[in-house]
Amino acid sequence: MALPVVRRYTSVVGVINVFNNMTDDVTTQAPFTLFAPNAILDVVNDPDPATGTYEMRLLKNGSETPVKIFSSSISPTTAGRMAIGPINLSVGQYIWTRAPRSAVVVANSIIVKYANPIA
Repeated sequence: MALPVVRRYTSVVGVINVFNNMTDDVTTQAPFTLFAPNAILDVVNDPDPATGTYEMRLLKNGSETPVKIFSSSISPTTAGRMAIGPINLSVGQYIWTRAPRSAVVVANSIIVKYANPIA
């Protein structure tokens, strides 16, 4: 049995309501490929954005999945944080993308906990 793995994804400063790809801070790659089924166990801001709200989406093989997460709901500093997951992932190529949803636009990061290692 594999142990859960944690990855951190960071976005660059972008334009309001325009999605841009987030880069894996470990591999410096934007997309990642799953060669075996996996699951997202949780997602959390790292750190919380100082200002603004951001929407993160997960794409699979270039198409949008139903996974949409807002920075205001994944704050590690609030008791009302929504736990994300488990979200099952099938084999394929995935990429996290994010868009600022408020007038303030800065770079931000999220930490994603996966059930198994990813490639």
